[in-house]
Amino acid sequence: MKLRLVPSAVLTAVALAAPLAAAGFPDITSEERNLTSVPGEPNAPAVVLFRNAEFRMLDSLGADSGTSTFAVRVRRKILTEQGKSYGEVTIHHSRLVRLLNLKGRTVLPDGRVLPLPDNAIFKRRRSQSAHLYETSVAFPAVDVGAILDYQYEVKIDSVYHLEPWYFQEDVPTLYSEIVYQIPDLISANGWMRDPMRTGIQQERKKTLQGTKVRVWGKNLPAVPVEPDSLPFADLAARFMLVPTAVGTNVENIDLLKSWPSTCDLYGDSYESGLRRSGDAADKAKAIVAALPQGASARERTQALYRFVRDEIENEELAGVGLRDKASADSTLAAHRGDSADKAVLLLAMLRAQKIEGRLVWAADRSQGLVDMQLANPWWFDQVLVAAEIDGHRVYLDPTDRSLSFASLPPGLEGTTALLYDRKKPEAVVLPAGPFVLNLRQVKIDLTLDAKGRLTGGGELNLNGHHAWQRLHWKDDAEKTKTAWQEWLAKAFAEYAISDLKVEEVVDERRVAVSWKMAEREEQVLGDEATLTPSRPLGPFRQPYRVAPEKRVSPVLVAFPDREELELTLRWPEGWKLEGPPPALSRELGTGTATATYTVDAAARTLVYKRRVDVKQKQLGSLAQYQSMQAMYADLEKSDAQVLALSRR
Repeated sequence: MKLRLVPSAVLTAVALAAPLAAAGFPDITSEERNLTSVPGEPNAPAVVLFRNAEFRMLDSLGADSGTSTFAVRVRRKILTEQGKSYGEVTIHHSRLVRLLNLKGRTVLPDGRVLPLPDNAIFKRRRSQSAHLYETSVAFPAVDVGAILDYQYEVKIDSVYHLEPWYFQEDVPTLYSEIVYQIPDLISANGWMRDPMRTGIQQERKKTLQGTKVRVWGKNLPAVPVEPDSLPFADLAARFMLVPTAVGTNVENIDLLKSWPSTCDLYGDSYESGLRRSGDAADKAKAIVAALPQGASARERTQALYRFVRDEIENEELAGVGLRDKASADSTLAAHRGDSADKAVLLLAMLRAQKIEGRLVWAADRSQGLVDMQLANPWWFDQVLVAAEIDGHRVYLDPTDRSLSFASLPPGLEGTTALLYDRKKPEAVVLPAGPFVLNLRQVKIDLTLDAKGRLTGGGELNLNGHHAWQRLHWKDDAEKTKTAWQEWLAKAFAEYAISDLKVEEVVDERRVAVSWKMAEREEQVLGDEATLTPSRPLGPFRQPYRVAPEKRVSPVLVAFPDREELELTLRWPEGWKLEGPPPALSRELGTGTATATYTVDAAARTLVYKRRVDVKQKQLGSLAQYQSMQAMYADLEKSDAQVLALSRR
């Protein structure tokens, strides 16, 4: 007996609350009706009065005893005008995770009840091939003081519901609870995290059918929204229950008991997908035949990677499982696939060329940290390929057309991943390049003429992750050029931008932009001229305004980087430079900010150089936060300075 494992992406029903037995909604209490603010969080725009869930594994109470049921119930109250944005809810479901019995209502302050009308429910297909859907609910008459109720069920053709239950939201929650009903034939382990120490409690009891696990929390604070904070998943209290084994009349079968048993659940589908690869092997042979004779293993791998990256359209579906009947050949024939499809195709093509490789389960850092102590495929949202070339391992992500060979997006760098293997999977840390490779560099050359008008040009060079952010920025070259034109026009509002050129080189991780600029006639004063030398990379604004003692989350930036700006300014005889602003020099272990002015009075030339380094992705300590906050305060002050020239 082999239980069917539904890919983790398909199992993500976005549950925002829970347990249900009654068909109607609970009565609204006088305390709920009279509540106007939350103690300790008086500015909260809304409050979750309760959010409860019940997961009945292999639901023996329902007609479909081979399925599991996840039931959700939520009650929310709008407290301010800003809180009206909480009047919408989105639920994800699929052909295998079926949404049932969705109901909702708005209870107005005067007691009127407005049921959720049919035209307030919108169902949208997220993926035709994977049969994924998104149902959105827009509550009627959302106003200050309104109470919003909704409830629903999802039926799951599996014992698995691997996403944790989140007890908190970005608004306060007065009560949150999840109950798991586990039949005797299933063994399961619980996993819980409570980073904000909210006091989540749990209990486990035996029942006639098996085991009941109840986990709950009261008066839970909002998860704060702070600049460059850790992901929500790392801050909120959460719990999940993972099935580790199932008993039959003959034997016990391991499920998510260990990483080998977890990988084994995916083994048959992966091996079948790799086995059905005759057409993929032929395509690999044709691609390699077009290369110069004697192409190295690295050159052949590069060519195959580029084909899968560029010619196979990517489907944005999270998860590591292959869909039914998916294979290397079916992905090649369809010319589209998700990360698992494309990884299997690339691996099959590499193996056809006698290049060794393995599948890798990876997780973007924005989804939260991976805990390798719990064998749960839900941790991972995509599949990579690790290729062994001349004794070196390179990690390949063929889903992103903006990625060069052997580079990874910033969200994957430095994260924990799993080298897939049915018997000996291995945890690895994905490589991260030095911060100096992520360079944003600008050079501006301006000349002041005798009439007091500034003209010149500029160059912007992006490398590493800065380039990755802007490669294929828009749908085509013309739209990309227009976007850059608008970016420059905003940065240099007093100037007319012309002769714009844009060059993108994916495999060099490079974007180059050049332009000419001339001060608009209506901006010319005649006897004086001013400019802000930090543009277009400034003026910088301090992002970390929360006092260190009030900050909840460590700082986590998208990626560490270097910014360099050089401005050369020339002026004619008869003009003078009003003394340049003071220099800036702030050197820290976590970052650097410098600004210098070099003036050659005889040549009537000034060179301004500004450099900002952010050397670490995460600032974990209070001292590091304080240092970075102080550095950015100095940079904000320096960037606000202007250069002034006047006629003698």
